[in-house]
Amino acid sequence: MRSRQLSTGHRRGRARSAAAAAALAAVGLLGSGCAIPNFGNESRRGHDYPPPPEPPELRTPYRPTRPLSTPTLRTRSLTGSWRGTYTCPQGLMELNLTLVQRTSSSIVTGIFRFAPAPGNTRARSGSFTVRGTATSSLLVLRGERWISRPGDYQMVSLSAPLSSVNPDVIRGSIRSPGCGGFTVRRG
Repeated sequence: MRSRQLSTGHRRGRARSAAAAAALAAVGLLGSGCAIPNFGNESRRGHDYPPPPEPPELRTPYRPTRPLSTPTLRTRSLTGSWRGTYTCPQGLMELNLTLVQRTSSSIVTGIFRFAPAPGNTRARSGSFTVRGTATSSLLVLRGERWISRPGDYQMVSLSAPLSSVNPDVIRGSIRSPGCGGFTVRRG
C-alpha cells in the first residue's frame, strides 16, 4: 500500500504553484484594465476616462451651533440664609448659615452660627466666618475666623454635594473628628 503523505518538498512545490497561479491571474486582470484605478484625466492603454463628478454643493451652508457647555446642576446662587441641624460630640446643634456667592463666581463666604438644639444642655452657642467654593456639584466651606467662640470649641469645615433635584436643601458632612452630617434648608 502506497503512502499518501507528501514529502516536505512536494508540499512546498504545490504551495509555490498555487501562489504563482494567483499572481498570474492578478496580472491578467491588471493587464485587461479591469483593476486599474483612474485618477482624474489620466489615460490608460489608449482609453480616455471622464473625470469623476464634482461633489454636489451643500444646500445649506454649515453654521456652527451654540457652543457646548457643561450642564450645571445648580441653577441659582447659594446666597441667602440656610437653617438646619448638625451633629458633633456636644450633641444635636441648630445651624444657621448665611452665605454670599458673587454672580459668576465659585467663591462663597458667610457666617456659621450654631446653638444647642432644644433639649441639648451640654452645648453652647457661637459663630465664625466661613470661606470656600461651590461648583455645579460640590460645596466646600472652611472655618476662617471666630466671631463668638465658646470656650475651647474648634471651627469645623463642611462639604456637601449640590443637587438640582432639590436646590433649596443641602445635605453633607461636617469635617471634624466625632461630627456627623448636616442638613440645611433655604430660608
